Amino acid sequence: MSKITPLGFIGAGKMGASLIAGVLKAGITGPGELLICEPDSARCEQLCAKLSVRAADSLTLARQCAVIVLAVKPWAVADVLGEIAGALTPGKTVVSIAAGITLGAMEEQLPDGVAVIRAMPNIAATVGESATAIAAGSNAGRDSVAAARRVLEAAGTVVELPETLIDAVTGLAGSGPAYVFMFVEALIQAGLKVGLPADQARGLAVQTVKGAAVMLEQRENEHPARLRDAVTTPGGTTIAGLHELESGRLTDVVIRAVEAATLRSRELGN
Repeated sequence: MSKITPLGFIGAGKMGASLIAGVLKAGITGPGELLICEPDSARCEQLCAKLSVRAADSLTLARQCAVIVLAVKPWAVADVLGEIAGALTPGKTVVSIAAGITLGAMEEQLPDGVAVIRAMPNIAATVGESATAIAAGSNAGRDSVAAARRVLEAAGTVVELPETLIDAVTGLAGSGPAYVFMFVEALIQAGLKVGLPADQARGLAVQTVKGAAVMLEQRENEHPARLRDAVTTPGGTTIAGLHELESGRLTDVVIRAVEAATLRSRELGN
């Protein structure tokens, strides 16, 4: 499969740097063909030295690169697009990972014929395990979508959805790792309370969540409730614990958390 050259990243924070490392590792582009624009000069120099990529200002990057990834905060997207719009020509592809910023809002700032892809990865991109969704704009053809998928698949799995569902993905998958981290933290604290040493409580909690996730992945045709039932015996320890979780309305709290994050993503777009 042909490489994407040159490839540009505007923004090289945690998420941007993770995607950059992923595409280089996957051979999607070479270090000499990857340009970054990062306002933190010290971080930019560090990444260029570490990964052998090239630094560039936003206009130079936009002129030279066929695919430009916007890895900036939502509030910065309009300013960045305003800076680079004049350097973008039909056939180029802009991939935005900014939460809440709609395809329409971005397309309004760009020349006709520039393809826009809206993406929502999550922090697990830093370990190559992101759950990412993408939505294609009105000018994005198969080649643009394929290019976006290749870049983002270097950091995990990618699904294509209508834009109307991207805010929901933000609430579920984009914010989801934080919910999992909080649950693991609670497991660790519980382990400490019942007498486990701190390091063993952490190790057991992490492996428990990891093992459960692998089971769900490998048994994709089985509903999670069936797997839960397989652990639960009448009058046993698990049913006692599950009763306490349901007494605390765990399911309801998680649903409301996803709904709240989804709503916030929509608010960012407005």
